[in-house]
Amino acid sequence: MNQKWTRAICTVLTSALVFTGPAVEGTTFSGYINSGLEKVYAKTQKQKDAEKKKSQAEQNLKDKKNEINGLKDQQQTTADDIKNKSAKLDEILAAQKKLQKDITNKQAEIEQNQKDLAAAQEKQQEQYDAMKKRIQFMYENSAEDNIWTAIIESNGITDMLNRIEYVSDVYDSDRALMDSYQAAVEQVKEIGTKLDNDMNELTAMQDDYEKQQADVEAAIVALENQKEQYASQIAQAQQQADNYQNIITAQGKIIQEQEAAAAAAAAARGDRAWRAGVKNSGGRNAGAAAPAAARANSSSSSSSYDGGGAGKGGSIASDYASGGGKNPSASTGVSGSSVVSYAMQFVGNPYVWGGNSLTNGVDCSGFVHEVYAHFGISTPRYSQAFKSVGQAVSFDNIQPGDVVVYPGHVAIYAGGGVIVEAQSTKAGITANRSVQCHTILAIRRLV
Repeated sequence: MNQKWTRAICTVLTSALVFTGPAVEGTTFSGYINSGLEKVYAKTQKQKDAEKKKSQAEQNLKDKKNEINGLKDQQQTTADDIKNKSAKLDEILAAQKKLQKDITNKQAEIEQNQKDLAAAQEKQQEQYDAMKKRIQFMYENSAEDNIWTAIIESNGITDMLNRIEYVSDVYDSDRALMDSYQAAVEQVKEIGTKLDNDMNELTAMQDDYEKQQADVEAAIVALENQKEQYASQIAQAQQQADNYQNIITAQGKIIQEQEAAAAAAAAARGDRAWRAGVKNSGGRNAGAAAPAAARANSSSSSSSYDGGGAGKGGSIASDYASGGGKNPSASTGVSGSSVVSYAMQFVGNPYVWGGNSLTNGVDCSGFVHEVYAHFGISTPRYSQAFKSVGQAVSFDNIQPGDVVVYPGHVAIYAGGGVIVEAQSTKAGITANRSVQCHTILAIRRLV
């Protein structure tokens, strides 16, 4: 139970207990506690169970959130790995593209080399065939006698030498041409060998890139599967976390209901004790029979009161005096205790003139207006207009949740003879003053 609730309940109970001392003969404070009022303070088993379940669910939720965060970190790491692998794959594919271009060019070079080799070999063969024909001709026509005849028949030494030199030149020329063509063939063959070796290297590189590509693609597939697994685990963990959150919300609602019930019970007990005290006083000035603690609080705070009202006093307007008999039945499905329970949540919050925030600041009429607005009930925005809303209630029939109108001020009756109100800039929202802290102009029932 939070501090505001505790403070509010204790105020109501203290007021009731202080008053009932003289009213209930032979009953001491401890005796009153032993008679059952301690149940107001004591947590019900239902509340204890709810708090235990809520606490366990909160711990489970914390653990599950840590698990989710860990899974998300792993998922992000996997995503980063996929990104890096994809970049590596792009590099491999780019290298393969370039390599394929090199292979194509090398293949063209090999094909050209093969053409060059065929041409060189063909040229060599042609020269060889021509040389064979010349040798054959010379052999067939170069008998020793013919040679000598050619020498003898020459026109002088010069002609003879020329003829001999011609024969020799023919042989030398043929030999040189054959050597040249043979060298060309060998050179083309060497180039072809180098091209073949280059092609083998390129092919090996292509095989290596294909293997790298396959390995990287397999790694990416595995990482994608792992990422999907993380996503599935995160979804499952999130579902569990949502379930824990639902448990927390549900158990929190139970706790609030139990606290509200305790507050309502406290108000009801205090109200019964207060009414008994008023009755035992014989109706002699109900203001004098107000709880001593509440009157003391009223006295201590009246000097700083700026929320409206016409000074101290305990009188009641004739239309609302005890014995008036005005006690209308409920007009809505909202209980007065629910109104009080909701209003009590804001005890301790500031008073701000003209404010409309129950948490950040509100004035007296704004407080009543906002509390009832929470239950869908429309009310005026200034204090004196509350004298005509709802139904009139006589003082002796006042119930928790009834609106009490004073000169320049308005509040909600909390039970036990006290009101919950936006009291003053100094006091803020309180639940510690007697319902008769000022002259009562009207009591109105809205629920």
